[in-house]
Amino acid sequence: TLHNEEEIARKDIRIGDWVFVEKAGEVIPAVVGVDLKARTGREKKFHMPAKCPSCGSQVSRDPDLTAVRCLNPDCPAQIRRRLEHFAARGAMDIEGLGEAMVDQLVTAGLVKALPDIYALQAEEVSALERMGEKSTTNLLAGIAGSKKQPLWRLLFGLGILHVGAAAARKLAGKFHTLEKLAAAPTAELESTEDVGAVMAQSIHDFFHA
Repeated sequence: TLHNEEEIARKDIRIGDWVFVEKAGEVIPAVVGVDLKARTGREKKFHMPAKCPSCGSQVSRDPDLTAVRCLNPDCPAQIRRRLEHFAARGAMDIEGLGEAMVDQLVTAGLVKALPDIYALQAEEVSALERMGEKSTTNLLAGIAGSKKQPLWRLLFGLGILHVGAAAARKLAGKFHTLEKLAAAPTAELESTEDVGAVMAQSIHDFFHA
């Protein structure tokens, strides 16, 4: 809930506040209010940054969405999150490529985009902190094994805006290859079950950026 500046303002949530949190749905923690009695007067109102706190690039908010996004596709923070999502169990399921390893790979400059993980060499990985021969072998084996994952996992792992796992399955079932999906016009994408105009445009933009 705290990616939404309007929601923060509506609940008057300030930096330094004590807040009440409850479980929304099955898992997601939601901030439902502020403990006003705990305020000391030192709390500060929050304002979304005009520049990305990670890379310093300009940020933008789509008028139809609540999230404020960094406009730099090479932003290190974005690369980390894209790689974490790509390697997650629900996507490409690459064992050993968790948050700590992703952070090391990006910090060391070994990975600047998703395809870079498939060019990693054993000597590069083994030079990283806490990476012995066995750990290095297992990680590279996991990365190599991900090439055999079905298309829908790849589509979901790419992190295309609005494309969840269910939509990825439908798209993979219709187009069968990444090349056909990438070349499809928006009208054809929209003809896929559960794919509307917004998602179709997002897919088209992803492959034609």
